[in-house]
Order: sequence, then structure tokens, then C-alpha cells
Amino acid sequence: MSNLVKNSVQKVEISDKSSGQRLDNFLRKILNGVPNSLIYKIIRDGQVRVNSKRVTPMYRIETNDVIRIPPVSTHTKSTSIAKNLTFNLKKIILFENEDFIIIDKPSGISVQPGTKISTDLIGIVKSHEGYENSALVHRLDKGTSGLMILGKNYQSTSDLGKIFISKKVSKAYYALLAGITEQKLFAINSPLLRSSSNNSKKIIVDEDGKSSSTTIELVQQFKDSFLARIKINTGRMHQIRVHSSSIGHPICGDTEYGNRDINEKFRKLGLKRIFLHSCMIKFDYKRKYSFTNSLPDDLESVVNNLKNAL
Repeated sequence: MSNLVKNSVQKVEISDKSSGQRLDNFLRKILNGVPNSLIYKIIRDGQVRVNSKRVTPMYRIETNDVIRIPPVSTHTKSTSIAKNLTFNLKKIILFENEDFIIIDKPSGISVQPGTKISTDLIGIVKSHEGYENSALVHRLDKGTSGLMILGKNYQSTSDLGKIFISKKVSKAYYALLAGITEQKLFAINSPLLRSSSNNSKKIIVDEDGKSSSTTIELVQQFKDSFLARIKINTGRMHQIRVHSSSIGHPICGDTEYGNRDINEKFRKLGLKRIFLHSCMIKFDYKRKYSFTNSLPDDLESVVNNLKNAL
């Protein structure tokens, strides 16, 4: 399908083999050479349709879905391929085999292309020889750092994506939460929903939302904040950020769901971004895998400053 004709409208029926992967990843595979920015544009403009309906790039295609693909051009240059990389790709690859790579994602870089995004992680990875077919298996927010899985080929990306959908992946994060607590463990099961007010893209706690489960474990209490290890049993958008805020302990440095005064205070302690780091991921794919990661230097420095203030 990588030789799909690009000068006329095409309709592609999804087979069992292709089922389960995200629409954007599927289009990248079959529209070989088309810039990521253009793929996202034709989806968002409604030029791509699934069963005659508009869908989002995150839509999971299913067997027998019929996808309408408009004429596209490879002449538009993608801005997502970084020529002047700010880091060495090999330095952030923690593990690699023939199926996938484990990335230690730096904070401050988006994982995928989009409006007003000039550099993205997947574009950087795909611009390197030997990684042209890489694709995202899951996502982290721009400000979040830490462990991520990228598939190296279509089959492994699809297989790993299905493992995530079936909730057979264990993930944990470190976060610095505002406030004082004597509670060693929080179990949060509040449903989450995208807000529909004022065209907001925020996620809110709402009984009509999707079921969401987060466990927060106290690691160390500081003067007016605490380090926590957080496990998520569902992978909803902004889940940790919203759940933490909902119990009165927002993540320090979170400019969307956090507290402005708290964030300003922690900026003076050296915290220049959200204190959220993906530190553990476990899954089974052909065999058992388990990866862990310590805090990056910028967050470790903040923790040391807090320890010194005790």
C-alpha cells in the first residue's frame, strides 16, 4: 500500500492485519514520502474520512473500515525533520532491538507534529538512517520527560499499540505534588471528560467521562510539597495532572491544571517546567520487558534544593 496513487481520491478497506493502529500512523505508512504536517492537515480538514465520517488523528482503525484518502503531494517540505538537532539521538535511546526502541524523552519537545510545532520527536527519529519506519506507540505531553516506546516497523508498532489498548502495560511516573499529606497512598477513580465549555481543550472530572484509575504513593514529604510515585491503570489524556489537581495536590510547574502562585514559588527553586517524569514501563512482547529511569538532572536538582531546606 505504500505505492498508493496520490493524484486521485482513494478508498482503502482495513484488513485484520491493519486493525488497531492509529489513523495517523496508518496514513504515514501508506502515504510514503508525504510530510507529517500534511497528513495531520488533511485529517483535521475532514478530507480524510472513515466510513464517510470525520475522525481525529487518534482514531483507532478497525477491520472493514473504509478510509477515504484525498489526493496528496510530496512537494511540501515537512518542518518536523530537525536539521539542527539539540541532542544526540543515540544518547536518548536506552534500549533497542529489531522491533522497538526505548527513548528517554527530554522535556520541552512535542512527540508528534502539529500546528505551530517546528520540531517533534518522531520527526527527529525518522530523519535518522535506519529509523525511517519508526512510529509512536504511545505519547507523553511536551513538558513531560522519561521513558517512551517507539515501534521500529509497522508490525511491531501495531502489536505494541494493541498491548496498550488492552491495558497490559504497567507505567509509573515521578511527580512533585504541592501541599502536605499524611496519607501514604491515594487511589483515584474519577472519570475524565474533555471539557466542552468555551472551546476548552482541558480535561475535567465528570461522572459522564471515561473511567480512569490512578494510584499515588508518597515517596518523601518536603516542607510544602511531596515527591510521589504515580501508577496509572488507564491512559487518559492528562490523567495524572487532572487527578492530582482534583485531590488538592496539583503537580508543581503545571501551568494548565496547577496553581500560579505555587508555580512561581518553585520557579525560584529552579523548576522551569512541569515536574512529571516517566520512570518505569513494563510489558510483554515476545518476552517480558521492564525498564526504569531515574530523575533527570533538572528535576533532581529541585529535589536536592527541597531536601536542603528541611
